[in-house]
Amino acid sequence: MENKQKPVERETRQLIQTYNVLLKSQIYAYFAKTQRDHFVGRAFKTLEKEKQIYIHQDLEMAAINEEAFKARNVGTLQAFWVLLDIMDQKEVDQHFLASKEEYPVRIVLCGEGEIYDILYVSENEVQVTNNLFTRKMTDDCGHIVIVEKPGYIHEIRIPDVLGFCTVKEGGEIEYYRNADG
Repeated sequence: MENKQKPVERETRQLIQTYNVLLKSQIYAYFAKTQRDHFVGRAFKTLEKEKQIYIHQDLEMAAINEEAFKARNVGTLQAFWVLLDIMDQKEVDQHFLASKEEYPVRIVLCGEGEIYDILYVSENEVQVTNNLFTRKMTDDCGHIVIVEKPGYIHEIRIPDVLGFCTVKEGGEIEYYRNADG
């Protein structure tokens, strides 16, 4: 059993280091894809005991450090749910947190020879996002755009959008194919 536990601990630490803060349920869901979710609880205990991660019991979150909880980003947490959903549909070779310079992109992923990014655009960020994308050229990258509600999808002007979606509590995702919602 120990030989299967250690890789889950290592991958859990890597996930949290990559995304800074994740819901515990997201980490369980990530490992459920490879039927290893039953090792996650023990991984949390070991990593927290070794002070490699911090668990916030009230928020049900795991973070790289205590400060990360304060700086957590709703868009990134929602983008991780979308990443998990994409992993059900296609093979994902790599995924990582986008840099601040790539705003409003939250997660970049590669799979099956293609590059995708997951954006989070709140209703208040539509104009800024549109302005950014009129100046930004992306090379063969498909965009998946998370919105708070579908009512403002038609206002978003981003090239190469594969689809829009909303993320409900618990990670349930509803997709919209085009700007007509």
